[in-house]
Amino acid sequence: SVDMDGTNYMNNVAISLDAIIGIDLKNSKYTFKENEGFVNQLPLEFNGFIQLVEEGQLYDINFKTPTSSFINLLALVPAQYAGDLNSIKTEGDFVINGVVKGTYSETRIPTLDISFSSKNAMFKYADLPKAVQNINIDSKIMNTTGIANDTYIDVNKLTFTIDKDAFSANGNVSNIVENPKVKLNAKGIINLENIAKVYPVSLDTKLSGILNADVATSLDMNSIENKKYENINNSGTLVLTGFKYEGKEVAKPFIIDKTSLTFNPNTIKLNEFVAKTGESDLNIQGNLENFYGFLFKDQELKGNFTLNSNKLKIDDFLSDTEKTATTEKSERLKIPSFLNCNFDASAKTVIYDNINLSNVGGRILIKNETVDLQNVKMDVFSGKIAMTGKVSTKEEISNFAMDVNLKELNIADSFTQLTTLKAIAPIAKTIEGKLNSTIKLSGNLSDDMTPVLTSITGDLLGQLLDTKLKENNSKVLSLLGSKLSFLDVSKLNLNEATAYLTFDNGQVKLKPYQLNYKDIGIQIGGTHGFDQTMNYDVKFDIPVKYLGSEVTNLLAKLTPKDAESITNIPVTANLSGNFSNPTIKTDLEKATSKLVSDLVEKQKQSLIDKGKDKLTDLLTGKDKTKTDSIKTKEDTKDKVKNVLNGLFNKNKKKTDTTN
Repeated sequence: SVDMDGTNYMNNVAISLDAIIGIDLKNSKYTFKENEGFVNQLPLEFNGFIQLVEEGQLYDINFKTPTSSFINLLALVPAQYAGDLNSIKTEGDFVINGVVKGTYSETRIPTLDISFSSKNAMFKYADLPKAVQNINIDSKIMNTTGIANDTYIDVNKLTFTIDKDAFSANGNVSNIVENPKVKLNAKGIINLENIAKVYPVSLDTKLSGILNADVATSLDMNSIENKKYENINNSGTLVLTGFKYEGKEVAKPFIIDKTSLTFNPNTIKLNEFVAKTGESDLNIQGNLENFYGFLFKDQELKGNFTLNSNKLKIDDFLSDTEKTATTEKSERLKIPSFLNCNFDASAKTVIYDNINLSNVGGRILIKNETVDLQNVKMDVFSGKIAMTGKVSTKEEISNFAMDVNLKELNIADSFTQLTTLKAIAPIAKTIEGKLNSTIKLSGNLSDDMTPVLTSITGDLLGQLLDTKLKENNSKVLSLLGSKLSFLDVSKLNLNEATAYLTFDNGQVKLKPYQLNYKDIGIQIGGTHGFDQTMNYDVKFDIPVKYLGSEVTNLLAKLTPKDAESITNIPVTANLSGNFSNPTIKTDLEKATSKLVSDLVEKQKQSLIDKGKDKLTDLLTGKDKTKTDSIKTKEDTKDKVKNVLNGLFNKNKKKTDTTN
């Protein structure tokens, strides 16, 4: 490998030399005698000398290929890529001549005059069906001043044909140390399928398609580094049609019907990109910015695109390796850090994990290892979903934050098929109807970009519409109905019920909310975990008429005023355990017993109050008229005894005897 003044001239090139060297130790001079050298498999002969001098090294060397056979060009290619050179048929020539002359020191390099040339050449591998013909090369590496920055590479001509497809290119690189300047022109047609038919290239998959190029570029590296794109001149078009790719990286063959690029000074315009894979189709248009900064300096690749599709099936884009990543230890999926692109996307149908999404659209921004979703909408589960939020892989642990709006979503489908919603409200599978809801979610993502449920925080505000319960789908509801004889769970009125849930650290908290059931008030509140454990209280405000004949008979014995004050009693049912194996405890029996005790006490108090009233009337009745005053004290005493005996239910015979 050779690096000089920050520029790499050779990288891991195999070089060997078998030579007799003449040594003049007095003058520190080393002269090439008989010799044969190789650069990869290319043979070279050297003449001249290298001498150590006070200011560095003095070179006076010339070299050339010992023959002019065109096989010399293929010999430049590393052996592992060149194939069997003995099996190649060639015509024409390929010659390298070089002169290196001058001093190499801290401030200077030798002058260079190295030429590569070929005229009307061809080559064909014996075991391949096609040949590369009409090969013409005229190229030089030059330096006439000994100043490293004045070195330049000039490709005056490069042409070849395969069948009837012709390709030509020319260009140069100058100012190579301080600010490399590149000029390049390329024009022609290449049938990609022919590459493997003319050269023993090792490809995991067959290439196909027609590449038609007519491009020119002129740029300098300082302009790229300083983002002065106005100094870059690009022009021309690049068209690829009928491209097909198959390999382990893609689930199904990826076919580009046509893609067309137009090169402008500041941008590369993607005029069209029409492709399909499996059942999916893509149509993309847009502009690609800073392509050269990305290509040469690892800068961001910027772009603005519109994406349209009739059908996108996510499985079509996942290779078998990616599909099985959940069962094997795999690297963490990351959003590429070099992307800074905006997509306005629209798809009539998107199929994800057997869920059909329709009329999908929105704006997607990718930057700083973050995907920003802006008002992404879709129709699903007979309703609509709108999402705004971010997904980021920038931190050590990937994370997301999302605002989701659900409108008239089918409850049973959405809360059984979407993992996160299922964890938030597992009871929802028992509800037939629709849901309006706003959801705020944030949390961490696993290596395969699925949410880590225990990390999710947020809240959900939802309103139920046109709902009906199917208690047979839930052990909780079935058990609740069996514990409370007055409750028919299937007739609970959930229509327009509004619930507010918060979730944090794997726990979901339901703010108490009211339900309507006949004339019974119901309030539900509590918590459950994403692990399906639960602790809920259901509070009932039960009219006493539902509590049986014993209670109603006792009520009948009260005064209308007292009976009117006792209309309802509170009963609480506690739900614990988990949703698949619930435990329900109620205080109905205790509440009923207390009510009966209270009613008996009220009845006794009522009788006492009646007795007191009669006694008061009797005692105060003597003052009503003047004639009462002549009654005897004995008569008064007897009446009091009769009232008291009646109040405390004395035996009538015993009362008569006393009288």
